[in-house]
Amino acid sequence: MLSWFKKKKPETNQPQQEEKDESDFVEDDTQVVTNEDKELEEKGFDPISQVQEQDKENEGIADPDKLDYIGYLDISVDEMLQLVLNFKNFPNDDEIRHVEGYEKGGRICADKKVVSKARSVGKEMVKQIGKKILSGSLNLTKVSFPIRVMIPKTALETAVHGTSIFPLYITKATMTPDFLERFKLVITATLSSFFWTNTFLKPLNPILGETLQASYNDGTQIYCEQIMHHPPVSYFLVYGPNKKYKYYGYYLVEGRAGLNSVTIINKGRRSIEFNDGQKIDFDFPNELYSGTFFGQLRQESINKITFQDKANGLSCIIDIGKVKKKTSDYFQADITCKGQKISTVFGTYIGFINFDNVRYWDYRYVVPFKIKMEKQPLESDHKNRSDLQSLKAGDIPMAQKNKEVLENIQRNDRKLREQYEKQKKQKK
Repeated sequence: MLSWFKKKKPETNQPQQEEKDESDFVEDDTQVVTNEDKELEEKGFDPISQVQEQDKENEGIADPDKLDYIGYLDISVDEMLQLVLNFKNFPNDDEIRHVEGYEKGGRICADKKVVSKARSVGKEMVKQIGKKILSGSLNLTKVSFPIRVMIPKTALETAVHGTSIFPLYITKATMTPDFLERFKLVITATLSSFFWTNTFLKPLNPILGETLQASYNDGTQIYCEQIMHHPPVSYFLVYGPNKKYKYYGYYLVEGRAGLNSVTIINKGRRSIEFNDGQKIDFDFPNELYSGTFFGQLRQESINKITFQDKANGLSCIIDIGKVKKKTSDYFQADITCKGQKISTVFGTYIGFINFDNVRYWDYRYVVPFKIKMEKQPLESDHKNRSDLQSLKAGDIPMAQKNKEVLENIQRNDRKLREQYEKQKKQKK
């Protein structure tokens, strides 16, 4: 895969990158290079030559005033409860996909302004760091991106929007003693969230010790904290209304780039525990962004996601994109109980989800709920970050300066901890 890079003249600029360690480079067999990347590499094609330079270096990638989550339900607790109580399955009369669905699978980025700016910054990064960044071997979480390609939200905030449908499906799950039905509702709440949480806009990387507190109108409480710098680990804890369920786990994300793609790998884990003891464990799929330098910019959720209820013998392994004669956003899998098939899930994460031909989710009918950020948060709250505040105000130079200050504080803290651990070992 490295022959393309050997053909090119090495870059002379110094990398704009944090200090390296052995974890900077890939040591597992996770697929991060697409077939398109391989074809480009074989042809010796330089994708960044297709990207035009942008003159507006002090302009952000998106308008901060247009980044609120439009259309989310902001209704009272009584109204939310009525939605749950009245919830019924949807008409199963078509295989609907969102209008922004790509013909081969996933979603397209319809905002041409975002596409052009993101590609321009990508080209700038390749110039600074070198073409090794496109080999699939460099962990992008180690790279300090310019803040103008980011949005005034941190990854803690964008991640918790994966719970935005929980007040419907997981609250509904608390109202049934049927372990299988709960299992289906957890799968539905998880897969349907891809439709709202996946974005083409890069959030800020959380700072070590950064926190987030939020809630829904039904009493659901959300807590998040960034507990590691490198590798970046974000922990979350969610209590449902009256603590009828607990959702918890962590995100552990890596990013790797190919010639015309970026793969986001999430090695995190998560669980839901209901107050009668049922526990469902599951992980995360990976995300693939194709067309990063030319062609159609699009996003796909890829690879497997596994759901398990070990105590009750329930299991479902969903391998996204493996349905014959369907686009890559489709999935089909069996739910098994102690190895015996008892149900089948079929659908697409940009359209609908069926269990045994009964429709549990249809994007045309289900609307996510508005998350309320804590009004009096801790000092460590994500909204208090100086770079986020400057970015939201549109002051890109000040935001970049503040971002670098925060990054340098983290690097210095890391060195101090390493020195302390080294001294401890020497004293033993």
